[in-house]
Formats: sequence, C-alpha cells, structure tokens
Amino acid sequence: METNSVKPRRIIVCLDGTWDTPSERTNVYKFSQALMDGDVVDSQGNLWEQVHTYFTGLGTSQYRMLGGLFGYGISGQIKSAYKYICKRYRDEKDQIWLLGFSRGGDSYAVRSLSGMIYNVGLLPPTELSKVEQAYQLYRDQGTHAKPYGIDSVLFREKNRCQIPSIHFLGCFDTVGALGVPKLPWYLGGPIFYNLFHGLHNFHDTKLTPIVKHAYHAISIHDQRAWFSPTLMRFSDKQDLTQPQKLEQVWFPGMHTDVGGQEVAKYSRNIISYHSFRWMMSKASDLGLVFKKDLLRQISDSSSCKYIFQDSYCSAIIYRIMPRVDRVIEKDINTQSYNPAVQLYNGGDFSSFMTQKDMDRYKSKALIMFYKNAADRKLD
Repeated sequence: METNSVKPRRIIVCLDGTWDTPSERTNVYKFSQALMDGDVVDSQGNLWEQVHTYFTGLGTSQYRMLGGLFGYGISGQIKSAYKYICKRYRDEKDQIWLLGFSRGGDSYAVRSLSGMIYNVGLLPPTELSKVEQAYQLYRDQGTHAKPYGIDSVLFREKNRCQIPSIHFLGCFDTVGALGVPKLPWYLGGPIFYNLFHGLHNFHDTKLTPIVKHAYHAISIHDQRAWFSPTLMRFSDKQDLTQPQKLEQVWFPGMHTDVGGQEVAKYSRNIISYHSFRWMMSKASDLGLVFKKDLLRQISDSSSCKYIFQDSYCSAIIYRIMPRVDRVIEKDINTQSYNPAVQLYNGGDFSSFMTQKDMDRYKSKALIMFYKNAADRKLD
C-alpha cells in the first residue's frame, strides 16, 4: 500500500454532450456521479486522492443554438477545464483522466484539451493569468508554436510549465467537424461553415503522444450527415518507446443511445447501459475507484430495456440532408476488419437485442463491415 504522506492525486474531468445537462442523465453525467471523491484505495492496494469536476455541454447557456450547432463556447470550455487541472496538478505522480461525449465541445473538447496540454504544458497555479496566452499559442498553427517550436519551448520554460501524461481519455461517439454542419448553399451553409470552422480548425483530433490509454465508444446506426464520427487516430509524433493503448469499439444504435441520453422516464436504454459498463470497466481496470452502491446498480440491468430510436427523424433540420451510413473502418491497431475486436461483444448483441430489433435500423453500415471482413478473408 502507498505509504507516502502526500498521496498521489487523480484529477478527473468530465465534459458532457451538446445541449446536455444533468437532467439528461448521460453516460458522462452518470460516470461523474459514480466516482468516489477523496481518499480511495484501488484494486492494487494503492492509496489515492480522487478529485473530479463535471461540465455541462455546449448549447446549455443563453447561446443555445450557436453553441449546439456551431461549437460556440468550446474555447471557454477548454480553458475552464485547463484551469481546473492546473490548480490541482502537482507532479508526475498525479494522474489526469478525461471523459467526454458528443459533438462540438464535449468529446472534441477533451481531445483538444489533451492537445493544448501537450503543446504548452500545465501552468503553475500562480500563473493562471497566462491561460489566455497559452491558449492562443495552442491556436497558432505555425511551426514555431508547435510543442517543440521555439515559442512553445520558451513559454514553458519562462512559466515553469509541467508536461504531464494523460492517463485516460474516454469518449462517447465524437462526431462532426467540431459540430459545424455543412448546410446546403440555400441555407447559408458555406457562410456558416467557413466562419465557425475557421475559428476552430486548429483543434486536435489525433491522439497526442502524452495520452497513455484511449477508449472510444461509437454508434453504428446513426445516419445524420452532421453526425459523422471523428475516429481517433495515432499522431505522426507517436513515441514508439512508450506505446499507446487505443480501443475503438462500435455499438448498435444511435448517437444518443451510445452517449446515454435518457429517452424514457421510467426505464434505462439497454444500449446505453452496455456502452456505459464498457467505459467504466476500462476505467476500473486502470484503477479508478467508483462508489460500490452505484456499481451494484449499474450491474443490474433489470430496469433496462431496448428502446428504438431513429435520430434522423428526431428533428426537421436533420432531414434537410440525406441519410448517410457510417463507415466502420479497419481496426487502427491491426489495419484489418476484425469483428472480434471492433464490435462490442464481438458483434453478438443477442443478449440485449433481437434480430427484429436490428432489422428496424435503416443503416447498412454493419452489413458493409461484415462484407469487407469477408472479402478480406478471401484475398
């Protein structure tokens, strides 16, 4: 057991999905509520101090539509989360854990936050007046402002910044180009896209080298053109001496099924239950400590049922664009189509869905994936 007088600290930041607040009871919110705070002992007998914070999603303020549709507010979200970490991080014995859901900020924000930390490091608590300067340096796409560019190096040295590792990065269905939809021209699409995408196209979508473990739960059946998944990919700067763990697993159902937005008042969605359990098991395996009573509730699926949703029909604005099937690409690690690795439970969903349930989805993404896997075996 850890005997040092100063316990190492786990700093956990949870950022919820667009338009999501605690009332939606998403998987990110439930994850944050299940966390033990204060002194904990992990499965290895090590003593930790766990601290966490939860941020509501973009579009939950007075700028609801700008935030929800165009990512307005993501910069403030990233800077607030960055400050929270800076105030609590002490040294390399501490761990940083990030969790996010959805489009716009949220999953994008936690991925961008890891990029900002990689680029400028963590400011000491006494230097938080420099956060805006740090953020602008991160935004700068010139080579001088990259992690090993002269401006970034000088900034870190001058301000005594630390460069930590990100122990855990978990995302539920990161989608869209920062939530900036490409509307048809007759709805002003090019104007909105160029304006808001230009403000945000510096954000990192690749896995920064300082991330140790990354997990991404992805929806198979969502067909909204605005909600195409942004898959995790390794950075070109990956440190081969310290291999990163990356798992991207596809779940049946829609974006909100995987992210866990509750759609029924008296029951939980069984798909959300499984994506939540999967993410929590990954975190638990790495030592994160949860409340035992809530773990028992989570393990009980008796109050869950299959709830069909067709998110394409959930709002008129989505039907402006045609249905678009998602593409389940090759596994990032093996560069092959591998159902056993890429699909939840190896593609066997029969314990919580019937074939009739599966047939209700219009998407052919899963069919095409199995076809690609079969064709590859014949090569």
